[in-house]
Amino acid sequence: MKVSLTGGSGIQGMSGMIYLLEQDDVEEVQVSDAYNVARLKERVDRLDDKRLVMINLDCTDQNIASKAFKGYDVVINCAYTPGGYLATTRAALEANANYLDLTSMGQEPEQLALHDEFRNKGLTAVLDMGTAPGLSNIMAVYCMNRLDKTDSIDYYWGIADVVPPQEHTRPLYWGFGFDGIMSLIARPSLVYENGKLQELEPRARPVLYGFKEPIGSLMVAGLPHPEPRMLSQSFPDAGFKHIMFREGFDEDSAMKYHFLRDLGFNSNRTEPVDVKGTKVIPFDVLLALLEQLPAEKKKPAHIISEGNCVVQGWKNGKKHEMKIMIRTAPDSEMHRRYTRKGAFGSYRTGICGAMAGVMLGRGLIEKKGVYRPERCVPADIYIQEQAKVGMEVEVVEKVIL
Repeated sequence: MKVSLTGGSGIQGMSGMIYLLEQDDVEEVQVSDAYNVARLKERVDRLDDKRLVMINLDCTDQNIASKAFKGYDVVINCAYTPGGYLATTRAALEANANYLDLTSMGQEPEQLALHDEFRNKGLTAVLDMGTAPGLSNIMAVYCMNRLDKTDSIDYYWGIADVVPPQEHTRPLYWGFGFDGIMSLIARPSLVYENGKLQELEPRARPVLYGFKEPIGSLMVAGLPHPEPRMLSQSFPDAGFKHIMFREGFDEDSAMKYHFLRDLGFNSNRTEPVDVKGTKVIPFDVLLALLEQLPAEKKKPAHIISEGNCVVQGWKNGKKHEMKIMIRTAPDSEMHRRYTRKGAFGSYRTGICGAMAGVMLGRGLIEKKGVYRPERCVPADIYIQEQAKVGMEVEVVEKVIL
């Protein structure tokens, strides 16, 4: 298969490239970027694989992108382009390519409206197929499939730098897109309860959750993650009583993120402030300063991402709990392999997207049209692929007396 991957200069674009190049049936990978082409070239040079074809591409330019995508079986959109996802989806459709993105940033309704056009061409588009949402949705379905009825779905996500802050010279690290972090922690938390979606205060309902070592216990709290909305809408007859997504960061990072948020540096703040006669957006200033941080002189960050999905319901007349945990184990061969090739940060989102993209290319996702992951990706096959690539996967089932 031939795959086109956009956003190749980012954290997830890099891990997506690595995953694709490890698949024997991937014969060509077109990698593109418009944000930092120089950094993309460094990564392509580092991977040094003749299957890589690098181009400079603004994937939100529908006309140009559709021409670039022609001849490719799957487009994996790893670019962070708020407001531009519909154009990239249309470009893939015009190029007769299957499509997948890691997020749609609010454009999902417009993308879903293309369902008939994709189906009529025998194509599939999978929306929001990252780690969360994406993998998280599939984890829920994996558990739901093992119960007769589902009552509640709770997510406990941890993203932590396990290197003590005093061993860094850089003052700040982040495991995934910093703009995403600074938006999520400033917006209302989302929960599905009593038959309806509800918005709570930012970082609502904090609880202490015990993750596997070396993360250990972290305070996790609500976020505006879309899983409550996506799952309740995708399975309207399931009779869910409760769905919520909580996430936590290591203590030092959490303190800094929240401090910056409280000062007004959240990325969804669009109104400029006047600084000596010049109008500036605070987050743009912060991002520019972060781009200029000097290289780490002591110990680089070692960020571990662990996701837990806990589903409670009924099986054979008894109350059951299904729990699935998936993480990038810090001492695993996979982690050493990926970081040796250049992956960094909380890189598994790119793997999650590329994995589903390869499943599209192999014909393992059979539905045609535009779908959310929980409605089209075969959960058992996908979770098996997670384990196959080297993710640590644990499934625990217990009866609640």
